[in-house]
Amino acid sequence: MSLMKYSTKITLYNSYFDKNDRLTFKAILSIFQDVASVHAEEIGVGYKSMLNQNLYWVLSRIKIDILKMPEINQTVIVETWPHEKGRVDFDRDLKICSEDGEILIIGTSKWCVIDTIQRRLQRAENVNYNGEIFSAVNYEEPFAKITLPNVDLVLKFNYKVLFSDLDHNQHMNNTNYANLVASAVENEKYNHFEINFLNECKLNDNIAVAHCKDANQEFVVGSVGDLKTFTALVK
Repeated sequence: MSLMKYSTKITLYNSYFDKNDRLTFKAILSIFQDVASVHAEEIGVGYKSMLNQNLYWVLSRIKIDILKMPEINQTVIVETWPHEKGRVDFDRDLKICSEDGEILIIGTSKWCVIDTIQRRLQRAENVNYNGEIFSAVNYEEPFAKITLPNVDLVLKFNYKVLFSDLDHNQHMNNTNYANLVASAVENEKYNHFEINFLNECKLNDNIAVAHCKDANQEFVVGSVGDLKTFTALVK
């Protein structure tokens, strides 16, 4: 039985970077999503395989740390692997290294499986991987929910979900939330990013994006009406 770890080389092109030549969190989330999708196919739980069972993957939390900023046009090695399954959740890690092995970026994510008919959570025991679990983890501490400080939120802007924001699950793709967070914090040099996805956003939803600061941390909250859709933390 093969080890469940996926590795590939990619080039970080100019379009992945912001005006200050820093790799964007949207780009990192996109890379994470892409390699996770490829690896999921390899181990038998890809999009088409899951859809044949009326199931699909949904990202519920993600956390990223930039340890050293990559450079434009740098070729890097991207690795990803799943953890042992939880009761209803599936954790997966990401690592981006230089070609000589220096760790540049680490991340972890928490996924769940939803049925396409009733849109309800499914138990992890109903999803079977093909392979042996790779036991390494990027973070020793538990994956915690974001707790907002006791500080007033200030509305930064409203964003209407557009057709171009949607993915094949018919909701706003997780990578597009990163741009909302970056626009709200207006902080050009943060190296830690985490986001909790609470409720899906669909076409024409109007997301109220609010922001607050607490010490060296900044928080962003998105809401559609009275329903909170995401919380994010950067520092």
